[in-house]
Amino acid sequence: MKQRNLLFLIFKRRTVRLFKPKKVPLRVIKKLIDSARCAPSAANLQFLEYLVIDNQKLREKIFPYTRWGGYVYPKRVPPPENRPSLYIILLINKEKSKKPDLRDIGAAAENILLSLLCFGLGGCWIASIDRRMIRKILNIPKKYIIDSLIAVGIPAEFPLLENRDSVRYWLDKQERLHVPKRPLEKIFHYNTIK
Repeated sequence: MKQRNLLFLIFKRRTVRLFKPKKVPLRVIKKLIDSARCAPSAANLQFLEYLVIDNQKLREKIFPYTRWGGYVYPKRVPPPENRPSLYIILLINKEKSKKPDLRDIGAAAENILLSLLCFGLGGCWIASIDRRMIRKILNIPKKYIIDSLIAVGIPAEFPLLENRDSVRYWLDKQERLHVPKRPLEKIFHYNTIK
């Protein structure tokens, strides 16, 4: 892969909260998980595991226990026709590490989020979830800590990147989502911090 292709994916990736109703093939799902498997892991402990839920009844049971788009709530809570095709639940296997380095989760999640673009998919990484209810619905054993989940599907929206010194994303008059990222000159320090 050429360097500019990777940078294109990085700059193109935005959180997607509205999806088209189409199933994601299992071969693609396996590639997404494989990309997470190859992420860096502190001391190579590899404590992360992934539970994929694409069964419609299970997705419907899980949905009420997810929180969507705080700054644009309730406008970006997906209606039934725009809900994700699947969820990838990120699990920490406590038997693999007693003190898991949470940076592993960020690396694995970002690999998944970037890999989604290679298949024409989008995703929303959600940590604001009711872990107790999701554990109960899916009968997840106690040896796992539920960290977060990634909602996945074919995008039905295409958020825009904005160079602004702000954290609050917004919807314009056409309901298009704008996502600010602090400008490079505000975060880049070279040889010293002034």
